Amino acid sequence: MTKNAGRPERRHRIVARKPVTVMVREKLVCPYCGNDEEFFEVAENAYVVVHFLQNEDGTFVPMEENMEITGVVKFYCGRCQADLSHLRDRL
Repeated sequence: MTKNAGRPERRHRIVARKPVTVMVREKLVCPYCGNDEEFFEVAENAYVVVHFLQNEDGTFVPMEENMEITGVVKFYCGRCQADLSHLRDRL
């Protein structure tokens, strides 16, 4: 008498998958003070146009905002104000 008489044969399916690449970015750290949280940008020659709608009571509500930057954009540390523009491409 066989062990699996009357039962279907058990089969196992193995699925091979390609390895998944996960992009991990390193945190940007100021080389001068170690700050890794606060940064700011300054854009030179920036034009900001804001379209407003005036309400019945005389107050204004901004409806649309357009910005055009024609100059250099610099990147700074928010703590020591060091110029980190050379690191801006990592953003």
